[in-house]
Amino acid sequence: MKSVFKKVLGLSAVFLTAVILLILACTAYVRLIHRTLIVQPAQTPQSQAIMILGASIKSNGQPSDALRDRLETGIGLYKSGKAPLILLTGDDGRNRADEITVMKNYILKAGVPESAIFTDGQGYRTYESCARANKTFNIKQAIIVTQKFHLPRALYLCHRLGVDSVGVSADLHAYKDIHWFTVRDWLASFKAWLDINIKTPQPPVI
Repeated sequence: MKSVFKKVLGLSAVFLTAVILLILACTAYVRLIHRTLIVQPAQTPQSQAIMILGASIKSNGQPSDALRDRLETGIGLYKSGKAPLILLTGDDGRNRADEITVMKNYILKAGVPESAIFTDGQGYRTYESCARANKTFNIKQAIIVTQKFHLPRALYLCHRLGVDSVGVSADLHAYKDIHWFTVRDWLASFKAWLDINIKTPQPPVI
């Protein structure tokens, strides 16, 4: 009886180890496959659009520090002529908070003309942002603007969903809880692999 128990225990340990290794391998693949496509603003090639991914807003209705830096980075790329339009993609308020209105108002005040701005209020997650950029807005080539910890996952998803992309880091300042955000994004990277290879996710709001 003890020998049977030991055998079952041993097989369970092997299985668990294999699962952990698979998760680590898939996560590392997502994080590393497009790392060479993260570029400095000055080295960014011309593109069809600058795609600014949404982030949280403050209780006073202003962009969070991370979102402000994404917007400032995207504005800089637009004004330097890297792309003729900006796609703002995030929450329209039906899921958590209205990021899109805050983002649009910010870049309008910075001098970006309304004719150069597209908005996607159904970019509730990075998956939806990338999928809809291609299918809804017919964007096939983009400069993705977000923080460095988020870029590997965003690039992986956009490339797999039909948007040929490079990424520009919007890390203009140090951020509170950055270590937590980084760990969370590593965990989300395995979810991104599952979303692409196993089962297409449903948007949180339909």
